[in-house]
Amino acid sequence: MKLTSLFTYLFLFLMCSCVSVEKYNAHIDKKIPANKLKKDVDFAYKKLKRYHPKLDMYLAQNELDFKFDSLKKTLTKSLKPNDFYIKFFPIFESLEHGHTYIYPIYKRLNKKEIKQYKDSKSAFNDYSFFWKNDSVFLVHDQSKINPINPGSALVFIDNIPTKYLYDKYKKSIFGDGKNTTFTDNVFNRTFLNYVTLEQGIKDSVELTFLMGNKPIRKKTFRTYPKSKETEKKKLPKITKEQKQIDRKVRIKQKTYGYSKNSAAYSKDLSFPTNDSTIAVLKVTDFRKGKIQELYKEVFTDIKNHKVQNLVLDLRNNGGGFIKDAHYLYAYLVDDSKSFLGKKIVANKTSFGKSLYNIFPTYTYPLLWLGSGYTYFATSKNSDNEYELHIPFSFVKIDKSLIYKGNLYVMINGGSYSASSLISANLQLKNRAFFVGEETGGDFNGTVAGLMPKFTLPHSKLQMSVGTVYLSPIEKREEMGHGVYPNQEIKPTLEHKIKRIDPELNWILNDIKKENAVYNKVLQIENHLLN
Repeated sequence: MKLTSLFTYLFLFLMCSCVSVEKYNAHIDKKIPANKLKKDVDFAYKKLKRYHPKLDMYLAQNELDFKFDSLKKTLTKSLKPNDFYIKFFPIFESLEHGHTYIYPIYKRLNKKEIKQYKDSKSAFNDYSFFWKNDSVFLVHDQSKINPINPGSALVFIDNIPTKYLYDKYKKSIFGDGKNTTFTDNVFNRTFLNYVTLEQGIKDSVELTFLMGNKPIRKKTFRTYPKSKETEKKKLPKITKEQKQIDRKVRIKQKTYGYSKNSAAYSKDLSFPTNDSTIAVLKVTDFRKGKIQELYKEVFTDIKNHKVQNLVLDLRNNGGGFIKDAHYLYAYLVDDSKSFLGKKIVANKTSFGKSLYNIFPTYTYPLLWLGSGYTYFATSKNSDNEYELHIPFSFVKIDKSLIYKGNLYVMINGGSYSASSLISANLQLKNRAFFVGEETGGDFNGTVAGLMPKFTLPHSKLQMSVGTVYLSPIEKREEMGHGVYPNQEIKPTLEHKIKRIDPELNWILNDIKKENAVYNKVLQIENHLLN
């Protein structure tokens, strides 16, 4: 009887899951009446004013009111949720706060489809692309059948013009302030997501390229792993030595934050030349790995190799945890006690209330204590702003491992949030020479912290809201732009095709010349600071 009940329960659970996926997907194609869309606009604005501490940082309050009122006036007919998204995201873009965002709705997969697509590879897996202005070009085609020449322009994906994707979606990607590097960088890496948004997950797509003036069409297919029956082979017995090696690999992967998807570590130290006094520390994100342990290992290695020139690669580092960035910072400067300036929130309860939106219901008793603590830790400062007086990170390091040699930092539009904050602090201390392009995050800080997500009641679009204004230890007068490089270098299509790293090559060349440009620029900067 118990077994029968269990099967009945599982059957009903699976049926409900299937129905809920079908209901969710059906909503995407359902038109929402205009009066309900207007209520969603009001709902979104109410949440923004309730939780966001710097809504008027880049846009005056009266202009913001006007934009929301104007949007409501344009809502005169029923719209599907994602059509509503297209009309709504320009307001979020105008806020110029990259962490505060509204999301389109993607179709969900049912259990059968999840199983079907598990471990499969996208039809685009063999291709890499590069956008230049409003055109996209092929960088590499790794497929073995009739590969397309690098540099060919991609003009259609099935029947979707790539220019259509650019015009419709590019502006939906925005960083902090007025800079455009974040938009260019992220759209370059994620534009294929909008193909999925337009037509769902597909087993095959037809790509149309222009090779010179000649159109070339190529069909490309999703690939699936071989069935277990065909890949069964007699595996050799694992030796004790191999087990020890595997264990060491697992420990390193856990410590350094290994990602199976990218087959790369979150933090990785390498030596690009035969000269071991030159090292590159690539930090892909500030999210993964055992940060205390790994940074101690990294800087012990740097000390043992007597590194004189360290290259910190923060390109495409979209940020993560403040504590992670603070630990790295602590190994690069003598005084690392401060990493953030004032932490500003919207009001005394906004930070604590956002906890309830992020954590599950069973944690509410603990959250009640946490929100109470943040309430009493928030007070108005001399600028009449609500300041949150709780530390976001503590660091404790072996000060003998602090790196004091030459420091180059590679940045680009994908250097955002926490990676922009650490870059700003290093530049404020004149500790590093920056190579690349302007960071996607504002030099003066970002509104992030806890980022609750809210579901608009009728369209079911989701929005995220930054709740804490986090700034570097000092600010500069110019607002709305990121950390500027001392040496601007923007990779070209040719660089990508030839797998050339122009930023790193420039740095290695400057090191060969006894850090000529590095020394000249930092000496001038030190003179100005003093």
